[in-house]
Amino acid sequence: MGTKVIDQKEERVNCCKHLLRQEANDAFFFRRIVTMDETWIYQFDPEPKSASMQWRRPSSPPPKKAKVTQSSGKVMLSCFWDCDGIIMTDYMEKGKTVTGEYYSGLLKRLRSELARRRRGKL
Repeated sequence: MGTKVIDQKEERVNCCKHLLRQEANDAFFFRRIVTMDETWIYQFDPEPKSASMQWRRPSSPPPKKAKVTQSSGKVMLSCFWDCDGIIMTDYMEKGKTVTGEYYSGLLKRLRSELARRRRGKL
């Protein structure tokens, strides 16, 4: 392993230890954490083979099934949540990219949503 990877692991361990110390001092510490994730959402996602299986007699031929591929149309979903559930979702407009300005706008919207939905978290 390279020294950079080892340094990153040590930093993650230190960060986790710090979070545990915070939680020891404040029982509600983790309840105030908001996290987010991004994922691509396809406009059409074909069903898996197992979902389209059919019962048939051993002597009958298998049903013909057209080969279907995922749609090329997709959008980026950003989802923010906490221990109480989803706070905000955002579907990035087609043709946009995540920039500092875009992300800053998301965080401003998140702050407004937190003020509206989770008053005690600000």
